[in-house]
Amino acid sequence: MKSDHWVFIAFLGGAGFLLLFNLWGRSIENHDYLRYAEVAREMIRSGDWIVPRFNGEIFIHKPPLLFWLIALPSNLYGAVTPFIARLPSAFFAWIGALVVYLWGRKIYGENRCGLISAGVLISSYMYFWQGRIARTDMVFSVLILLSLYFFYLNYEKERRYLFIGLSFTSIGLAGLTKGPVGILFPLLIIFLFLLKQKQLKYFIQKEFILGYFIVVLISGTWVIPFLLKVGLDSALKAWQETRILSRHAPFYLYGYRIWIDFVPWSFFLPFLIFYHWKKEKSRDEELLILWFIAFFVLLTFFPIRSSKYLLPAFPPLALLMGGFWRKRSLPLFGVIFFSAMMAWHGYEYSLIQKNEINSPGFILHRELKIYQDKDIMGYRMDMDVLGKINFYGDRVIPQMNKVGDLKEKAKGKEEIFIISTERGLQDFLKEGFLVTSTKKIDYGKGSILLFRLQRL
Repeated sequence: MKSDHWVFIAFLGGAGFLLLFNLWGRSIENHDYLRYAEVAREMIRSGDWIVPRFNGEIFIHKPPLLFWLIALPSNLYGAVTPFIARLPSAFFAWIGALVVYLWGRKIYGENRCGLISAGVLISSYMYFWQGRIARTDMVFSVLILLSLYFFYLNYEKERRYLFIGLSFTSIGLAGLTKGPVGILFPLLIIFLFLLKQKQLKYFIQKEFILGYFIVVLISGTWVIPFLLKVGLDSALKAWQETRILSRHAPFYLYGYRIWIDFVPWSFFLPFLIFYHWKKEKSRDEELLILWFIAFFVLLTFFPIRSSKYLLPAFPPLALLMGGFWRKRSLPLFGVIFFSAMMAWHGYEYSLIQKNEINSPGFILHRELKIYQDKDIMGYRMDMDVLGKINFYGDRVIPQMNKVGDLKEKAKGKEEIFIISTERGLQDFLKEGFLVTSTKKIDYGKGSILLFRLQRL
């Protein structure tokens, strides 16, 4: 027992080190998603933690849980940094590894299987990478893992109020991370498992009914104040303008991406499939297999596809792989694990060396810094580029898409600076505006124009 205690402590420390090491190294733009960090920054700046905003406009591409997780420590520190922006993903990746370790040890009755399962998960390419970027996918995936883990504990031990409460709390928080899919996906997997076990009565028992109430309560803590603050019409308009359901890809996307994103362990998938095809499966393994297949099939038939959407299916694969390796070479596992971790950290180090090249927002901010105290407006700008300028400048430059709107906004000002494109400049010249100076700023993948208007 004392040995197990030290193994557990060593695992916690080792996993934390591998996931947190050099988390601050890359610029927030370098293979990351600055948009979420900027929404968190605007939350802090405005003091409005209910209505997420990006460049001053309502942002409901995602519910606010990740923004809160970034904004809370940033508010205490005084700034949104690359480390803090990525910390929620890294922390949840660490929690996910801990849960898989505990689950693997419980299913197979060995510390070894728990460690291997967690090692497989951490060292798989997509899991490692998503644990080091400021996006919602890792938080979402681990909340689904937690919801199913607590359901499993309830089903095994029947401590119904405790574990069902924790399961549905995780489901509610998943809904606050990615919307209704965070609620529907885990409930569907639970439903299919109970259907196979001929135990659908669970869904109408008082413990589950309490769980439904928890989900509604958690969702309502944000949805109701948000609607009261912005109004239903404004919320619907903002939703229609999001264009988030646009990630179209062929239906076979996941069929080949699994081999890339689960590297290096995807090389063993054929052996894993053959192994479980032949052996008599336990009820625990049936749940894991059902989880993976249901998620894979559901995503395949869902018309909006992206490889990162498959991340919640990695924990059951890792657990099944832990059982597969239980009587196989531990030194071989160690070689593969450490080789993968060195490769992933090495690749990230190469990106760190390209921070300047891969950080157009920093370049733009540096060029615009001398205009920090000037009135600047964006006109028909790429919203992501404008968001980067705002993030590094710690300001909110408003965006206008019509000359008339900008003219109304700038009425009474002697001069105003506009950041736009060549096409935007031509719009103002056609309208008869007096442009007194123009500056072109290149930022790697494109360029913007800064020009001054004096006839408003």
